Amino acid sequence: MADLVVRSTRVHTGLRELPAQIVIKDGLVTGLRELGETVVAARELDLGDQLVIPGLVDTHCHFRDPGFTHKEDLASGTRAAASGGVTTVFDMPNTEPPTTTPDRLRAHLDDLDRKSVVDYGHNASAVEPDLIPELAAAGAAAFKLWMSYDVERTYPHSPSTAVTDRAVLYRAFEEVAGTGLPLYVHPTDHELYNLNSSRAKEQWGVDPASYARSFRLGDSVAFNAAVATLLEFQRSVGTRLHVLHLSSVEGIRMVREAKAAGRSVTGEANPFAMFVTNDWDRIEQRGPFVLGQWVPPADDVAMWSAIVDGTVDVIGSDHAPHTTEEKLPGWKDMFAAPSGSPMIADYLRLLLTAVHDGRLTLDRVIELCCVNPAQLVGLTGRKGTLEPGADADFVVLDLDHVAPIDGSTSLYKCGWSPADGIVTRGRVHRTFLRGTEIYRDGEVLVDEGFGRPVIG
Repeated sequence: MADLVVRSTRVHTGLRELPAQIVIKDGLVTGLRELGETVVAARELDLGDQLVIPGLVDTHCHFRDPGFTHKEDLASGTRAAASGGVTTVFDMPNTEPPTTTPDRLRAHLDDLDRKSVVDYGHNASAVEPDLIPELAAAGAAAFKLWMSYDVERTYPHSPSTAVTDRAVLYRAFEEVAGTGLPLYVHPTDHELYNLNSSRAKEQWGVDPASYARSFRLGDSVAFNAAVATLLEFQRSVGTRLHVLHLSSVEGIRMVREAKAAGRSVTGEANPFAMFVTNDWDRIEQRGPFVLGQWVPPADDVAMWSAIVDGTVDVIGSDHAPHTTEEKLPGWKDMFAAPSGSPMIADYLRLLLTAVHDGRLTLDRVIELCCVNPAQLVGLTGRKGTLEPGADADFVVLDLDHVAPIDGSTSLYKCGWSPADGIVTRGRVHRTFLRGTEIYRDGEVLVDEGFGRPVIG
């Protein structure tokens, strides 16, 4: 007897959409049966025509825990994830202390085990190349580096999680290659960006508009030069390189060419760039509450083309909350205020709206948010799919829901969203993890610690 059978005329397994019964036992999908076929189960859930998709896998989250838990913590962040249809998360190492040693990584994974309501892994810091093999053995899902750090602020881009010395960066590539794990890199040339920041301040001052323009001076030269360096190191060493924040014409061209040559390179785009910071009017209206990096029109076209054509492999939320009090000083000096914004509860709504508007197909959204992220971290067949043998992680969608995003009613600890006011079509109605309902209509239904590790 199955534990649960879920019926819908619209089940997307990650590979195909079909009318089906999802048969679940011991937290796993054990079969897909035709509607009308007899299935014996302890519980039945008939969803009619509601769309069911695999739970999202988010490989790029900043939960601010430990060290900055006034912004977010592992419990609040993963509750927000569940509300956004995300059932597996991988958080980043810019915590305090950062996960630069095996002991710190083990402690962080233990903390996730106590607090997370969804399944989890962690992307460890690669700033100490000699420790990379030990970090991999201790349970790192992947490795993360920043190529630059903040000058006028100490967070979120700390010198303790950045590598600006190219020899050290090259050694990190070598050591990560030996583990077989992916290396995620935030590509910004440190010296070039500092030069551009100085020039922006001299020309426009320190307000949000100046800050936004500073990232794109020299036709995004600081970003593009960093991508060129990363791709050359990857060509030399063979590391599994995952390029974050793809959003420039030239950076996309370089990544596309590397992929066409068969190299082990993947790319990521982020929802704030796709829906928020590619709108100059929104930057002017909301300033520090959306920045981040501006995406000018030509880069926006290139980014969306790359998302559609497969150059971009993954959409990661880059969920990065700060409090309202921390953001407000950015109106006067954005260079000194923290960058980043919450997104994990909102991005599926934004993507469903793009599907409704014809900008993306549902198949492509599921590739970008479910199938490909699972593949990136070695979880193909287990996460990001509803084919038999996978964990029974799925999301029930209400595609008729039309409303503006309102971060004040979200599960974010900070109580706001960069997408506030954007009207979306479609939302998460219910979220299931390993066959257990963990979220429904604004309420998380499981306790902290329900999540399990997916690595090791």
